[in-house]
Amino acid sequence: MGLKLTSIPIENPGAPKLVILHGLMGSSRNWAHVGKTLSERFEVHLLDLRNHGHSPWADSMAWGELSSDLVDYLEMHAPNEPIYLLGHSLGGKIALYFAAHFEERVKKLVVVDIAPKEYLPHFRKEFKALLSMPIESIKSRQEASDFLAGEIPDQKFRESLLANMKRDGAGYTWMINLAALYANQEIIRTNPLEGGARIKVNTLLIKGAESDFVQSEDFPSIHELIPEVKLITMEAVGHNPHTEDRERLVDLLLEWL
Repeated sequence: MGLKLTSIPIENPGAPKLVILHGLMGSSRNWAHVGKTLSERFEVHLLDLRNHGHSPWADSMAWGELSSDLVDYLEMHAPNEPIYLLGHSLGGKIALYFAAHFEERVKKLVVVDIAPKEYLPHFRKEFKALLSMPIESIKSRQEASDFLAGEIPDQKFRESLLANMKRDGAGYTWMINLAALYANQEIIRTNPLEGGARIKVNTLLIKGAESDFVQSEDFPSIHELIPEVKLITMEAVGHNPHTEDRERLVDLLLEWL
């Protein structure tokens, strides 16, 4: 049994269902603007992954358990129809695992700026900075930003991480389970298609030209693991095309889906 994930459903009765999975240390809110636009043609479900947003916390971030969360969600919200599935970064890895093991549930797959490969640990320094911050005694987001500025100098990135803070009495608390995410870094960085898993679903993989998460040398293995893949590079964007060039991303998704 999986965890009961929270979501932002954007209703469009009778339309095909599109499920969107966000990235590490993000939430469903990251894709709200894209989801709203896509809801003209789809019933959109923006999910909070376990240990993120308003979804429950758990110690494990194993691919099978993350996929079970999605299975249980679909049993409630789309029990008798295949869905369109989009995943970004960590969400893309979960989507790859899900499509490999539950291909009958996926009509088309979109993976945004992540490859089916093992990565070096990301955000280790940032995790340590966040874990070291005395969040219970922080009085404002500006104070939190100032505390983190030395270790996380990129202001936009810092603000995106601090979007995971919520008020708790006179102070703040985290909406993300930082300890569990940090403890599971070795799992999160692995290839979700290990052990001979392959994707038979029609797949679009979008790479940000300015991002190093997907490299040209990854293309042969991507084609081997996902024979029905279309690779598209979005110029002048990095790892987050949904915020860096939302309009162009939406146009690309609507055309392909």
